[in-house]
This record gives sequence, structure tokens and C-alpha cells, in this order.
Amino acid sequence: MTPRLASAVLALFLAACPGDGPSDVDIGGTGDTALSDLAPSDLEPADGTTDALPLDLAPDAPAPDQAADLDGDGIADALEATLAKKYFPYYSLAPKDKCPRHGVLYRLTKHPGDAAKIMIWYVVLYEKDCGALGHVGDAEVFGALVDPTKPPPAGLLALRAISHYGTLCQKKTTCGSLPGCSACTTAKRGSQMWPVVFSSVNKHGGYVSEKTCDLNFLCDLGGCTLNSTPSAPPMVNAGEPGKPLVTDLTTQGFITPKNGWTETALKNFNPWSSKKFGTAGVVKDDLTDKAFVVSPSGC
Repeated sequence: MTPRLASAVLALFLAACPGDGPSDVDIGGTGDTALSDLAPSDLEPADGTTDALPLDLAPDAPAPDQAADLDGDGIADALEATLAKKYFPYYSLAPKDKCPRHGVLYRLTKHPGDAAKIMIWYVVLYEKDCGALGHVGDAEVFGALVDPTKPPPAGLLALRAISHYGTLCQKKTTCGSLPGCSACTTAKRGSQMWPVVFSSVNKHGGYVSEKTCDLNFLCDLGGCTLNSTPSAPPMVNAGEPGKPLVTDLTTQGFITPKNGWTETALKNFNPWSSKKFGTAGVVKDDLTDKAFVVSPSGC
């Protein structure tokens, strides 16, 4: 992260510390560096590579207004998109997965316990579950606690995944650099070592511990595998409850024939509705679930 980007991000989030509401944040930053002053080069890694920015927004997404905060959470939407991409961990999809088609819906906001940190819910949506008792639509979630003043991957303080949430197969795993956290498995992406989130083969259960995944063999037969190439899915910002940024993942997102999605039951899905994603869970509940929030004080 370049000095100009670091100072702008720090100013944005420290400005939120005195209060709790969106009005407490100065979107333009403070001091000499404002968000509107940043050039594309300021968002690139200091070594001139693009290793830290492997992901794109959803296909055909319009360029965001750099100052707009349409979801009203006190963080400019363009900055949210940059942070969500930059801090997305090494996502390891099993190489032999029979149903790999997926995309990511995320929600990013100030951490409820520390406004200088951010909390990101990453909801990974798959077209199908191809395991035992397979079904159309699959949603697995993991949460990330981020210190935006530290460049990625160091700023990824903790990750929490809950596989098959709300079922008898549920397993919660947490890792990170905070007190009481287990160390994350890491893998090389570009020039750096990144913490890994695993997706179990065919069932897509989310884990930060490969061992826990492999031991849950009754539910995740075949376990998890570290893929030598991390997934780089399309990503869409969900926005906030009451102020969504997307209400149709076909016209505004990645569930399109162009991207290979064919299941009509998932077409035009509104992630903020009370409908299930196919036969999976209710996505709007995933986007606000406190179970994925890691305390900044430790695990």
C-alpha cells in the first residue's frame, strides 16, 4: 500500500472513532490527501506488481462515483470495493470440485466494536451443491476482520468460517494474528503469503482449517485441498440493510448466462429478500449475522 493510500484510509476510519453513526465519517478524508485525489497508481502494490489486486468487480459493472456512499454506512462505495478486493484471502476451491461456478456477494462496514477497523462478510454463492443430496443454489459465508491501515495481507487480522451453517454438519473455525487465535494456513499468491479459506470438494463447506474440514468426513466427504491457484471470483457489494446496492444478481451481478449460470431458479435473485438462494439459506441473514464477527481483542 502506498503512503498516500495508507494515509487516506487511516484518515477515513479514524474519523469514525468519536461516534457511531455514518455522519461521524469524513468521506473526503482529512489533511492533505482526500479520496478524490487518489490516482489508480496509488491503489497498486508498492513493488509495482498487481499481485495484491487479482480480482475485478462484477462483469460490466459501471465505474463507481469515487465519493458516493449510497448505502449510507459512512464509507465511500468505491473505497469499499477496493478494500473488499485487496483483503480477499486466498480462496482455495478443491481442484476436483464438480460444481465450481461461483461468485461473491460482500458487505463491508465499520467493525461494531472498533470503528477504526472494518468487518467484511463474504458470502460465496455457488450455482450447485454436487455432494451427497446435492441441490441447486449453495451459500457459504466467512467473515474477515481488517485493519485498513496495514497493507494486505498483514491487515487481515482474523478470518472466521462456519461450514454448513445451521445444520448438523456445522463447524466453526477461526484463525488470525490476534491473541488467542490459531495461526492461519498460508499460501503464496503473487509475491506474498496469504491466509487461506478452504472450500470442501463438491459441498463447498467453508473452513480456515484444512484438518477440521478433513475430519468432518461424514458431511464433507473428500475434505479440503489447497489449490495451487486461488479462486478469483466476480464480486458484488450488497450494501447495507435498508440501503441495498444490489437487488438483482442477474441484471446487477454475476448470475448471468454470459458467466455460465443456467439454473433458472437462481435468475434475478434479490439477496435482500427473504427468499432462499435456491434450496440454500436466506442470504440477507448471512449478510448481517454477528456469528461471523471476530472481536478486535482476540479470538
